[in-house]
Amino acid sequence: MSGADERRFRRLLAWYPRSWRRAHGDVLVAMMLDEAERTGRAGPTGAETRSAIVHGLGARLGATAAIVAASFAILATAAGQIGILFITGGGQVFHEPMLFAMTGVAPAATGIALVALLRAVALLRDGAALIAIVFLAFAGVCSGLAGIGWSQGFDAADAGLPQTGLAGMTVPLAGAGVLLTTIAFALLIAPALRRVGLGRAARLLAIVVAIIAAPVTGAFVFFSPGTTAVVAIVVLVVAALPRVRGVRRDVPHAIAPAAPAPVPVASHSSVGGAALSRVLAGIAFAGGAVGMAWAFAGAAWSPTARGDDTVAMREGIVILAVSMIPALVALGVVLRRSRRRPGRDVWIPVVAAATGFVIIATEYLVTSGSGDITIGWVSAAAAIGLALAWWIVVRMPLGTGYGSAAGIRVGVGLAIALAYTLVLGLALTPMLAFATPVLALVVLVLPWRRSSAGGFAVSQVA
Repeated sequence: MSGADERRFRRLLAWYPRSWRRAHGDVLVAMMLDEAERTGRAGPTGAETRSAIVHGLGARLGATAAIVAASFAILATAAGQIGILFITGGGQVFHEPMLFAMTGVAPAATGIALVALLRAVALLRDGAALIAIVFLAFAGVCSGLAGIGWSQGFDAADAGLPQTGLAGMTVPLAGAGVLLTTIAFALLIAPALRRVGLGRAARLLAIVVAIIAAPVTGAFVFFSPGTTAVVAIVVLVVAALPRVRGVRRDVPHAIAPAAPAPVPVASHSSVGGAALSRVLAGIAFAGGAVGMAWAFAGAAWSPTARGDDTVAMREGIVILAVSMIPALVALGVVLRRSRRRPGRDVWIPVVAAATGFVIIATEYLVTSGSGDITIGWVSAAAAIGLALAWWIVVRMPLGTGYGSAAGIRVGVGLAIALAYTLVLGLALTPMLAFATPVLALVVLVLPWRRSSAGGFAVSQVA
């Protein structure tokens, strides 16, 4: 190997992540040096260099990259939402970057996170993944600029001014973003279709699906930042799973797999829990029914509404929000009796969600109904966001043997809570009160069933 310059070959390893270099770097360099010695070369060929660049960058697209990109997407969406809703100073100089973050940076980062996730589970090859990322990045730029142009166009129309600059380029920029997204979608969909045995038809079908899906997806993302946040949360949760991260959960060899536990026949305490949950759920169902009727028809009989449908709707939401509290407690009783989760993992989200509905009820009682976002409204969304985040992260099977499991849970939980609070919760939280009768009915019907022995048995509700 006297004619080959090992340093030139090792420089190619810089394209790979450090973990890959530690595990495979020496083997790759040795193989390239052997081939160079056989062919009488001093350095790598162009093909070897291109392969190292593509494969090395592709190796960086794993579960960690998906988590980072999805978290960045949520932060960009939240930052844009905060800037637009709560920070009124600065004018266009401030609001346009915030709009670009929501309509451009966040969708692009979410797309990149999705590509990294597909690459992590071996559904996407390195070259296709890198090309898709480039197209999604440029699509995000076009979308973000279109968002700014759309905003400027509205201001110009209100002032009676012509559509110039970005305002006049809104449609072309949006069209370019859709076209780039279509190409990226085709690159992402085709491998999945090939996996199900479509063969050569996969590419054509992927193009057709992308042409249909890209404009629809673009419209949802452009007009609803919450869509981006929901997809980013899903990617976060999936990317943190041990199977995706390549982490094996430790199982002590000395412990044999446990036999399935028998369904516990009710003791006096479990029967008491069943009765308590049913009583609470019955109260919640009755209150929810009254709240629904009051919200939609209470203007006809409410002494305070006096024919005002808006006032009746607010009063109905108060009744529904208060009725949600016994429904949540009943659900907590049922889940705690199943003993599939520790008590804190049941009662912390229940108490947090109940606190959110208490704040909602108070907010609708003491405010004038102007529609302005208040501290109470944000606090209610934050409480329910905490409940949602805790509920999800404690059920993520990260494995006790993985050192950063706690850190991943904290990071994913904060991202979910932030996304719900600032993106989804401000609009969705008051409407959740209308789910009270449904939740109460679920608790009444599903969690407790008769056992064959004639007693009660706890249903395995997770």
